[in-house]
Amino acid sequence: MEFRYPGQTHLWDGREIPCVASIGDKHFLRLEARCVACGRDHLLLDAGFHGWNGLVCHDPDQAALPRPHLVAWPCRECAGLQHRLLVGISVENEEFILEEAEDDIDPARWYDAFGWFTVDATCVRCGRIEQDLISYETM
Repeated sequence: MEFRYPGQTHLWDGREIPCVASIGDKHFLRLEARCVACGRDHLLLDAGFHGWNGLVCHDPDQAALPRPHLVAWPCRECAGLQHRLLVGISVENEEFILEEAEDDIDPARWYDAFGWFTVDATCVRCGRIEQDLISYETM
C-alpha cells in the first residue's frame, strides 16, 4: 500500500511524522491507503467523520469543506512509497461511550466513537519500521 496523508509533518520525539493539516483556521486529518496493484484508495480515517470527535462532536460545516490533497508517505530510509500497514483502533467500553455521548450517537454504533487511532508502517523496499507513524487521539 501507499500510505497517503495531507502532506504536512512535524517533529515528534526527534522524528518527522505526518500531522493534522491546517488550511486557514480549519484542521483536517484524512488518511488513505492506496493499493499499488489496482490503484484503488481505501479510506482509513477522516477525523471530521470518524472517532469520538467526528461522530459525537460532528461539525457539519467543517465536514462539508473540501479535504486537502493527499500525498504518499516516503520511507525515511530509502524513499520507497510502498508499505505494509498495521492499523489500530482503541475504544472505551460500550457503557462509558453511551453514557458520555448521551443521545448524540446511535447506540448500535457505539464502537464508532473510538478514542485513539494508530498506524504502523513497514517499508516494503528496505524493511524500516515506523511504529506509531500515526498516533491520533480522536477525543
